[in-house]
Amino acid sequence: MGTGRRRKIDICKGILTVTMILCHCIQFFGNETEGVQKILADVINLATFSGFLFCFGYVSDIAYYRKEWKESAGKMLKNAVRLLAAFYISGIAYVAFVEQKIFRWDFITEVLFLEKFPGWSEFLASFAVLMLVGILAYPVLKRINVWILLGGILLSGVLCWIPYENVHNSWLALLVGSGDFTTFPVLQYFVYFVWGIWMCRKDKVWSKWIMLGTIGISSPCVVFWVRHGYLPERFPLSWMFLGGGSVLVYAYYLISVGLEKNHEKCKMISWIAAWLEKVGRASLYYLLLSNLLIFALDGSHFSFRSEGYAYGFFVVVILVISYLEWLREGKTKSIVK
Repeated sequence: MGTGRRRKIDICKGILTVTMILCHCIQFFGNETEGVQKILADVINLATFSGFLFCFGYVSDIAYYRKEWKESAGKMLKNAVRLLAAFYISGIAYVAFVEQKIFRWDFITEVLFLEKFPGWSEFLASFAVLMLVGILAYPVLKRINVWILLGGILLSGVLCWIPYENVHNSWLALLVGSGDFTTFPVLQYFVYFVWGIWMCRKDKVWSKWIMLGTIGISSPCVVFWVRHGYLPERFPLSWMFLGGGSVLVYAYYLISVGLEKNHEKCKMISWIAAWLEKVGRASLYYLLLSNLLIFALDGSHFSFRSEGYAYGFFVVVILVISYLEWLREGKTKSIVK
């Protein structure tokens, strides 16, 4: 295992990765409109993208924002390119398998030039843009403090009120959202990235004030969900949906800290923590491969909907990717030797 500070974030990323894959399996093959699977999908949707940005922020403080800009900018740009490549692979696979537009160049170029954001792949494009925004915001984030965090919360909330129907440019949609494109707007969600940086810099774990704050921010979304039976608007993003996942993100973080601290007390906890850490370290690998497997099955004659089928395929996906990751690790170790 790695150092404690990175380990708990890798565990958190592992939880987010596994639950995201489960949600995708439910959305493609299960029943996300009612029952347990609806609750699972809603909870996962609320927490996942925000949670990943929180984790990216936490890790970025250690990897980038405590170093000089010249040293960090190149690494962040390289990471952005890697994430954009993953978006291209996933997006083209969605167009080919799910939309059944097998490798038509006109549809592929729409993805390559970010004129189209295929389903269940758009989050990868937002991850890439996040790194670019993180480079531009470097001077501010390097000096992170509670006032910068509060300013980020205020700015994110205000941006949720922009007239999305007037945003027609696909690149701008990645930054602020749009009624024309399904995106995760980076500037609105950026507050979670900033929060992760602040939590790392201050070495925060449990705080009753953070818990009370996230409960307060999440409450309007929870009340809306209880009253109406569905979540507030996600595409384009509403302020209630944006804030709704904050208490879940904090809960995921606390669970990860608990697993990291107590992994030596119980073999089961130790095994779970170690496995989630491995998944978290290879989160992009798991997310990309799971998308390819899900898209391929959805475009085949073996695709149908049932709750059991969704759970079953989820288990198969996790086992297959874990096995491939085990083989990849083995080859890497043999090359090093």
